[in-house]
Amino acid sequence: MFDIMPADIESSDEKPSLSRRLINKTLQHAQDAVEFASDTSRNIAGVADAALDALDQVTHHTKRGVEGMRNTVRDMVSETSEAARQVALAMARASLGKSSLTLYLPEMLLNNQIRKRMDRSEIDDIKIECGNDRFHIELDGHYRRFLYRLSLEFNVLECRIGQEKYLRLCQVDEHLDLQIRHGGTLTNWAARRVGNISFEVINSLPIPFLINHLIRDVPGIQKEGHRLWYIDLEEAGFIDFINNRSWMVDKLLSLTDFSILPGLNILQESRELVQQLVDQFEIRGLRVQSGRLEVQVGIGSE
Repeated sequence: MFDIMPADIESSDEKPSLSRRLINKTLQHAQDAVEFASDTSRNIAGVADAALDALDQVTHHTKRGVEGMRNTVRDMVSETSEAARQVALAMARASLGKSSLTLYLPEMLLNNQIRKRMDRSEIDDIKIECGNDRFHIELDGHYRRFLYRLSLEFNVLECRIGQEKYLRLCQVDEHLDLQIRHGGTLTNWAARRVGNISFEVINSLPIPFLINHLIRDVPGIQKEGHRLWYIDLEEAGFIDFINNRSWMVDKLLSLTDFSILPGLNILQESRELVQQLVDQFEIRGLRVQSGRLEVQVGIGSE
């Protein structure tokens, strides 16, 4: 028989050593790969950080450049806008020096102004309606135990806006509704009949009559003759109100037809600029139209 046992034992001792060496080399290669990957990652991260820093710097400088350019453009636009506004203001002034601009004053504002100025000791309310060269006036008041509503219709004969400022009116219709305070139906019917008859009789005479008493608390109004009335616009407060620049500024800012005044579309960008223009207005004319007063304004030569 052959003796093979020692050889088998030696071979079995060498195999583990070879496997161990292979494992160790494999682990070494793996560690080297990991270290290489780590170094590569760190290098890439470093490059990325450097790139980001460079990008931040470029972005910062670019942002500053853009901001600077924006401010420069804004300043240029501001200067251009201001120049355009001054040109628009000059154009509007020149136009109003040669021609007039018509602004419309609603009768509602007119009524508010008159109500502020009237003496309410015996007049409770007043209402004015504007027509084409016509006025319809209603006065609600009281006298002792009587309550009345006086309705008057006027044609406008003359409207003067100059050194003298006045309206001349012709009374064309009238009506008086008279009631007794706390009176019954029959009593008030009788009072209306008597009031209307008396009013018509007295009003037909060319002498001071009932209306003089009824409207004496409205300033600036006086009789000139039979059915003829004279209204001092300054004493009645019309001119002060018409000359109030606030409503004129509001009107100019609300206009949408820019063709009526050169430069108006640019002027409307600034209330202060419109105010500068309106402060130079002078009233050149006044006309009574349906639901409003037409006020002609312009700018006098310096």
